[in-house]
Amino acid sequence: MRMLLLGLVPALAVACSNEVGGDLTVNGAPFAPTGCRNGVVHGFRGVALSGKDGSNLRIAASMTGEAIVAILPGGARAEAQAGLELGKCGLLTIGDQSSTINDVRNVEGKADLDCSAKGYTLKGTVTFANCH
Repeated sequence: MRMLLLGLVPALAVACSNEVGGDLTVNGAPFAPTGCRNGVVHGFRGVALSGKDGSNLRIAASMTGEAIVAILPGGARAEAQAGLELGKCGLLTIGDQSSTINDVRNVEGKADLDCSAKGYTLKGTVTFANCH
């Protein structure tokens, strides 16, 4: 029984890990996502992405499937509500997964972004899964 439980712990840790990737650039530099959260944690339907450089992207779903993007530059706190809204920036496909963590349902999806606004240019695709 003990061996069964020890074997289950690594499997649970892998199943709960964020999966983020893609080829998104911000102002021509690669945006390297390191993690994600369900946007509901911040009050919107979508996903919040953490970048390796300390920046954060919030990608919200409009009723028509358009992606509305806000950026929090490196150094800005992810918990802060302040950010720079760039507006409509492409398409967002998002879906709920069956798992929940701390009463927050995981989401998965893909954002195809292409926009320029307020001194920022975003181009490319980002994929995400297990974002809670």
